[in-house]
Amino acid sequence: MDLLDKIISTTAKLPQQQLSKLCFVGAGIIALYMVAQISWQLVPVSEDSQPWRPIPMAASDKVSTNISPIENLNLFGRYNDQPVAAKPVVEPEQITNAPKTSLSIQLVGVVASTAEQNGLAVIDSRGNQNTYSIGDKIKGTSASLKEVYADRIIISNAGRYETLMLDGMKYEAQTSANSQLQQAKANKPQRIDQRNNKQVAAELKQSRDELLADPSKITDYLSISPVRRDGQVAGYRLNPGKDRKLFAQAGLKANDLVKSINGYDLTNNAEAIALMAELPTLTDASLMIERDGQLVEIMFSLPQ
Repeated sequence: MDLLDKIISTTAKLPQQQLSKLCFVGAGIIALYMVAQISWQLVPVSEDSQPWRPIPMAASDKVSTNISPIENLNLFGRYNDQPVAAKPVVEPEQITNAPKTSLSIQLVGVVASTAEQNGLAVIDSRGNQNTYSIGDKIKGTSASLKEVYADRIIISNAGRYETLMLDGMKYEAQTSANSQLQQAKANKPQRIDQRNNKQVAAELKQSRDELLADPSKITDYLSISPVRRDGQVAGYRLNPGKDRKLFAQAGLKANDLVKSINGYDLTNNAEAIALMAELPTLTDASLMIERDGQLVEIMFSLPQ
């Protein structure tokens, strides 16, 4: 009786409301579990599924598949046994009428080349200088760069061609340098591009520094002599000096006749002097050379 009394007294001390809720929740969970068990008993159990196996075929069985609808789609194009006609050769456009432009822009500098895509022009527009390639639109205008020459550029403005002269140059008809450049473009001269030759660039940088310090050292690398035809200077003959290594690395050969540099006609004293003034600041050079009756363009970089 003492034990029963202890159990009754202990139970009486427990919170009856919380205990009743706990018992109710437990009874509910048990009831749900029993309902779930009864429900699964009512669901019919299917037989064990067998893995798929291909149906064996006899060797004599023939399968006919019609693939003509797929062929008719021409997924990879239609075969044509006719010879492909050669694309017509597009002749370079000859611009003969380009009056002086009235745009408020200024041509500060040019890099002319027989390779049309390499032509560059430095143009000042509204106080800002930018470098433009062929086809680029000039900022602040609706015009675009069409061609680059030694003393001018041709721009396309509102459907017509116009000329912008280099700052300080007077507008006039095409000069001999520009005519020579046009002829060189038409003749498609052989091109030797040394601009990505790091060894040549390093040698040229060292030689350039030495020549700027002492111009008389030019004879160590080059032997230059003017060539006259019909009393006129036709160019300058180049031959290697004491140091033949750089001469050969640059792509030059003995007796090469230099006719222009960066579009500047060396047979014209004014243009030759203008070129000499720009030599200390040049970063790229394009030499037009006459070699064995053929024109050869040699391009290389001049690291600062």
